[in-house]
Amino acid sequence: MRKVLVGLAAAAILSACEKPLTAPGNPGVCWRLTEGMNGKPDFKPVAPNIDTLENCAVRLEGIRMVHGGPVTGAFQGRFIYVTDEEISAAAGPTAQRYRIFTPAQRLEVQQGIQTLMAREKTGG
Repeated sequence: MRKVLVGLAAAAILSACEKPLTAPGNPGVCWRLTEGMNGKPDFKPVAPNIDTLENCAVRLEGIRMVHGGPVTGAFQGRFIYVTDEEISAAAGPTAQRYRIFTPAQRLEVQQGIQTLMAREKTGG
């Protein structure tokens, strides 16, 4: 029993030492959070040369629309959360989120993405 308790205590100490998840700070790169090696979170680049957090959020909204389900991404050290309800950003996973687009603005974004997807299908 004592070995089990020691093992649990060691695991708790090690998990407390893990660095908190931080968003990549690379200038101009839009990132998507995915499950990486060993089930740990990993950021994969979506697009380089992105000039604003809003433009990165639009890219992530496109991913959500194509693949379904929520998408988490990052831009220059900020997290971006794209869900069915809203697109928001925060300084970290536990920080307060703020909305990036109003519902009307998001509808415009979605309509633009749908137009692009329809053009890709028809090759025009």
